Amino acid sequence: MSINTMTVTGNAGANAELRYTQQGTAIGEFNLPVKQGFGDNQKTSWVKCVLWGKVAEAYAPNIKKGDLLVVSGEFYVEEWTKDGVTHIKPCLRVNQIQPTKKLDIQAQQQAQAQEQEEPLEDDIPF
Repeated sequence: MSINTMTVTGNAGANAELRYTQQGTAIGEFNLPVKQGFGDNQKTSWVKCVLWGKVAEAYAPNIKKGDLLVVSGEFYVEEWTKDGVTHIKPCLRVNQIQPTKKLDIQAQQQAQAQEQEEPLEDDIPF
């Protein structure tokens, strides 16, 4: 058994696109950059991220250019031939997505709630 999972973190290259198949299934797509190397040898590749069904309907309209995202899913390669030239594109069938802005807001709210629960030193009776 092989495990084919990839996790990518990056800023969305453009607003996510939402479309529907003829059967009515929602498909959301956006691209994330993946950087390799460093300095003058740094290279950026773009990974096409694909969301399906209710997940696509929920997330795609809210993913905007520049949003920092963490996505995980199944890696695959799209391959097509145009004008006799074969092209390939790395893709990710997303099964988990974490919009980091939301996570930052939740973390701040949790931290504030913990601060309110902890007693101040002046309130300690000894």
